[in-house]
Amino acid sequence: SSHEVAQGYQEVEDPSVYVRFPLKGEDDTEFLVWTTTPWTLPSNVALAVRGDAVYVKIRLTQTGCKLILAKELADSAIPEDEGYEVIDEFKGESLVGAEYEPLFQYTVPSKKAWHVVSQDFVTLSDGTGIVHLAPAFGEDDMNAAMQHDLPVIQLVDEEGRFTEEVTEWKGMFVKEADPLIIEDLKSRGRLYRSEQH
Repeated sequence: SSHEVAQGYQEVEDPSVYVRFPLKGEDDTEFLVWTTTPWTLPSNVALAVRGDAVYVKIRLTQTGCKLILAKELADSAIPEDEGYEVIDEFKGESLVGAEYEPLFQYTVPSKKAWHVVSQDFVTLSDGTGIVHLAPAFGEDDMNAAMQHDLPVIQLVDEEGRFTEEVTEWKGMFVKEADPLIIEDLKSRGRLYRSEQH
């Protein structure tokens, strides 16, 4: 895909979503993750943080929910009218190995999945400082999978349509499925907020 990108880049409007991955073993605490490719979420295998960055656990003023994200991005990720308080602060490396509940589980991974790894490509320029990894769809993600022995879940065929395993959206072009995936996450309480990017 990197060769295709080199042939020409096109500016498109993409949904920008902030989604919540529940932290295993801690009630009401979730990783807040930003992505502009909701269609890759069914193929998620891990979350990546930046080991040397500072992360915070915050409590949302209105709902009491606890979210984990990069300290530097909390003000931009959490709307001003929401309000939050910081209840803990730690380095990203302390999150490595933490397990979370997957948003979708259409297949049984061949290797250990759904835990946090540290990757240098995670930036603090936008999003939440936590990146969801779907190795089948990105060069950085695939490199991370090789480095951390992560499985590769491929739920999209050569025509860009979801495979049989993805029961709700099988045969659908992935970009057409974006709004339906967002709606599904919203109905299950896994969507924090969405906008266009």
